[in-house]
Amino acid sequence: MKRSEGNTVYLIDANVLLEVLYKRSRWEESYKLLNKVKEGSIKALMLHFVIHGISAILGKPDLAAKPLAEILSWRGLTIVDLSVSDELTACEIASRLGLDFDDGLHYHFAKTRNLSIISFDKDFDNLDIRRIEPHEITV
Repeated sequence: MKRSEGNTVYLIDANVLLEVLYKRSRWEESYKLLNKVKEGSIKALMLHFVIHGISAILGKPDLAAKPLAEILSWRGLTIVDLSVSDELTACEIASRLGLDFDDGLHYHFAKTRNLSIISFDKDFDNLDIRRIEPHEITV
């Protein structure tokens, strides 16, 4: 098991949140991890793109408001805005690696900051970044 050390910071992919929101098959391990981020015992980053994407999926403002308010309370989470230049670079990288746009954003950000990504997306497995699933992180 990977231990979360005081200075370790992870990048959280959207699918971890979607597991909880839709109570998919791995929602419990995702929920436990996100609670650790909420209390601040795990430090994590999330792309603002993920917040927008989840809000768009939920669609109605009343549905989006609850998870947005919840995310704002997470002590261990920092939301990261990417520049248009970063997004363009991510597009070029994604095209070269055969990734879709959001995976390209996550890959580019994780790679340039030497971060592991917490995700269920196996598209990251054959790349030169480390993918970790929520159950692999303990505090």
